[in-house]
Amino acid sequence: MGVKWFFSWILLFPLLKLMTGFVVSGSVPRKGPLIIASNHTSFLDPPVLGIVVCREVYFLAKPGLFKVSRLFAWLIKTYNALSLEGTKGLRKAIRLMKKGKAVVIFPEGTRSRKGVLLPFQSGVGYLAINFNIPVVPVYIENSNRNFFSLILRLYRLKIKFGKPLYPDGYKKSREDFEDFTEKIRNAILELI
Repeated sequence: MGVKWFFSWILLFPLLKLMTGFVVSGSVPRKGPLIIASNHTSFLDPPVLGIVVCREVYFLAKPGLFKVSRLFAWLIKTYNALSLEGTKGLRKAIRLMKKGKAVVIFPEGTRSRKGVLLPFQSGVGYLAINFNIPVVPVYIENSNRNFFSLILRLYRLKIKFGKPLYPDGYKKSREDFEDFTEKIRNAILELI
């Protein structure tokens, strides 16, 4: 874990815990290449995952996020966001995973405004199978609620980590990419 990431984690983990009383179940392997695949209902999801996963993570992010403002682009780049514009960010994510790093992917491809798990894009299956990387399914509950309702504990922020899914036995084919992606989606549905 890098120094910047460590000190941010030391400061923000207890602050978020104090403010929201979030609950975490399950865990993420501390070492080795990993894809963390999560549902996505709120702008809070990336920072929440960055805070509760006890290791440095990288995020695959939509290109539009880097155009919100210069300050926001600087902030998300500082905390390991990789733009999916072109192939540069994806290639960097692959290099990072080959070096044993963890990459967060939101396979729905966008935020689910109604909180219902949307269909997944098969890129997560493609990455897992092609580079033999386990995937940890994650379900974040109530991050789409008003932040004040989380602080007042009207709703409890919950982060549920499933057991790693390994792409063993899957072939490098479109059908298997889609099948493994559906397996990941089903594992997230089981966490609800």
